[in-house]
Amino acid sequence: MPSYPLRSTIGAALAAFAFAPAASHATLPQRATISCPHGQDQMLTFRAPAKFGGLPKIDFDYPSKVTRFSFRDGNLLLVAMDESDASRVRIMISAQLNKARGSYDGQIVIDYGGNELQLDNAPVHCTVRR
Repeated sequence: MPSYPLRSTIGAALAAFAFAPAASHATLPQRATISCPHGQDQMLTFRAPAKFGGLPKIDFDYPSKVTRFSFRDGNLLLVAMDESDASRVRIMISAQLNKARGSYDGQIVIDYGGNELQLDNAPVHCTVRR
């Protein structure tokens, strides 16, 4: 059987990768605080999770849980559902980095209603502090 030096090189590289320390903190972005004004003089402020795939905690008028979050490649996406009715979207933010302003500009949709649906759809300009 012939010897394949390439296989042993690939095998060694895979072994080194497999036994390397898990996700170095240097590869993760600094934990950022994101602030998004909404409504009249209200602010939604939350900390980006320390790990990729994590979900931030938010403080909102109605108990809500973030179900989708992405903050990378110049994009910000957050979707939060009502805690007691998982089918009811409470907050949705979709924004892109505006390099000239240094903010994430896009749209925010918020359900301010208690028993009734009361949606507010508006532009948003979120700021990031690291």
